[in-house]
Amino acid sequence: MITAPRPLRRRGLHRTIVDVLGQRIVRGDYAPDQTLPNEAELGNALEVSRTVVREAVKVLASKGLVESRPKIGTRVLPRASWSLVDPDVLSWQVDLAGDVPLFRDLSEIRLMIEPQAAALAAGRRSKVEAAHLLDLVERLEEVSDESERYIPIDLELHSTILQATHNELLARMTGTLSVALAASRRITVKAPGGPRSAMRFHHEVVGAIANQDAEGASRAMQRLITGASSDVQAVLAAREEEVEQE
Repeated sequence: MITAPRPLRRRGLHRTIVDVLGQRIVRGDYAPDQTLPNEAELGNALEVSRTVVREAVKVLASKGLVESRPKIGTRVLPRASWSLVDPDVLSWQVDLAGDVPLFRDLSEIRLMIEPQAAALAAGRRSKVEAAHLLDLVERLEEVSDESERYIPIDLELHSTILQATHNELLARMTGTLSVALAASRRITVKAPGGPRSAMRFHHEVVGAIANQDAEGASRAMQRLITGASSDVQAVLAAREEEVEQE
């Protein structure tokens, strides 16, 4: 039985249906090679028009989750076909899985990219960008005990570092890395000490970039990500232990 969803994100009806169907596929409600209900059935169940369903399916197809064929319908594709680094697909996995292997993969990707990005930013940042980073890290310090305010500032800081590399391809990875970072932060804010324990590393990263110290920026970013990864693993391990004891 298909039930109508509650809006998952307030980005419009079309966006909500993309999220609902995308999460169901990632969660396994629709198995690989399974054919989705037709547009009319989905539209009735989700209380939207066939046009909205059709457009949502097109978005999912562009992300590798489904394919539509005449006279066959819309078939769910196996995970190997998914665009795993697409920000939406990654976000659905994070929201619905939250497992250690996924966060390990995210940490590894960050370690491959962000230390080098910090080094490039140190050599290429403008004075305006350096001043903005220094302002952001001070704002981050002020809200380090308030996770709801901390996370968006943290995301802006890391995004600004990518922009400061003045490498167009790196800058365009902001969306994917932001999902990885946000996922990590949603976990690490629950660790003892929370964001405050990471502030020293944030100051070191930004200070090195402002001082045009490429090696220092790279090392500090590596320490920041490694620390966050350890916090994530500790929180998830504690969560699994709680579940086993219930």
